[in-house]
Amino acid sequence: MLIVDFFHNRFLWNCNLEDAMKLSKRVTDTPPYLFHLIDEKRKAAQERGMDVISLGIGDPDMPTPDFVLDLMNEEMRKPANHQYPSYKGEHDFCENVAKWFQRRFGAQLDPQHEIMATIGAKDAVSHLPFVFIDPGDTALVTDPGYPVYEAAIGFAGGAPVRIPLEEQRGFLPDLSSIPDHVASSAKFIFVNYPNNPTAAVADQSFFENLVDFSKKHDLVILADNAYSEVYFEPADRPISIMQIPGAKDISIEMHSFSKTFNMTGWRIGFIVGSKALIDAALTLKSNFDSGVFMAIQRAAARALGHPDAPLFNESRTQLFKLRREIISSALKEMGFRFKLPRASYYFWVHIPENYSSSVAFCADLLENQGLIVTPGIGYGPSGEAYFRISMTADDSKIKQAMERLKYFVKGL
Repeated sequence: MLIVDFFHNRFLWNCNLEDAMKLSKRVTDTPPYLFHLIDEKRKAAQERGMDVISLGIGDPDMPTPDFVLDLMNEEMRKPANHQYPSYKGEHDFCENVAKWFQRRFGAQLDPQHEIMATIGAKDAVSHLPFVFIDPGDTALVTDPGYPVYEAAIGFAGGAPVRIPLEEQRGFLPDLSSIPDHVASSAKFIFVNYPNNPTAAVADQSFFENLVDFSKKHDLVILADNAYSEVYFEPADRPISIMQIPGAKDISIEMHSFSKTFNMTGWRIGFIVGSKALIDAALTLKSNFDSGVFMAIQRAAARALGHPDAPLFNESRTQLFKLRREIISSALKEMGFRFKLPRASYYFWVHIPENYSSSVAFCADLLENQGLIVTPGIGYGPSGEAYFRISMTADDSKIKQAMERLKYFVKGL
């Protein structure tokens, strides 16, 4: 299969699996997950003997810090942690999250009623639409955006309504452009700041406007804050929507230990919100799974207050600032147009002018140079003119990747 055909499978999904078996439309009408396809293509290229560098997926290349491993070693050896966990989250987990939230954001949460553990942030993103969507309902989702937002709405039987994120607006949605009847008929709005893929950061005024807008139209806000601890300058330190007066009653915010402590494989996160919203989420989730392994909960919770956590955060910030400089200098030298990332792991870059398709550009780059970056169309129609570079590879690989990109651009 040609590489370009492989990428097009993500966007021209027309398999006829339903002809062979009785699959649901929620499966047959949903394209394969973008990052699964990218990973499969990487494996296929490597099996052909190609030396592949992937800057396509935001999986931290550095290991989980030693102090977290030590905590996990302690918790793993406690027999009480090997029983079924609480569906909502262990009490000490919720207590530690509440204390961290107070320190980090200055927002008070009731650990008994306003916090729930999740099997990573993606667990929350993919299941929360089921709490609010009935078949035929609509929900607002930013475009470009994390692909799971739209997929989850579709799986729940709803229809996503895309709200474009434009570069001239700092990749913040223009809420005033949404017609009243569209906003009032929707059940919720997904927002994600710091943003994947654009790396944009939202300030307090944006969240204040969002809360006012959502109250006016009776919308729930699903705020994905997975990258809250990945930022570069103190002025860009992300905030929580829970800091906004009145937001807690209409919002659920999602957090992830994957990005905070390089714990992607551990699958641990949490959501916060009012008791009514958390209870609704708990009704769904307690019927879907049995919660998060208690040893992981307790190791993660203790990590939030560990004395080595600030040192780890600072060292990680310096690491990604160095990588940001390597990539931005190379992109400027090559003449690419982009905004310097303020947070998250990502560069959001305009494709070369002689390409009209992000898929074609990324496919050619992989075919010719063995370099994987992510086509912007994978995040929605508004991403077509862009591609995403992830900084989650070691410095030497990033430098090699930039040299390959330079060689490819010269060939254009």
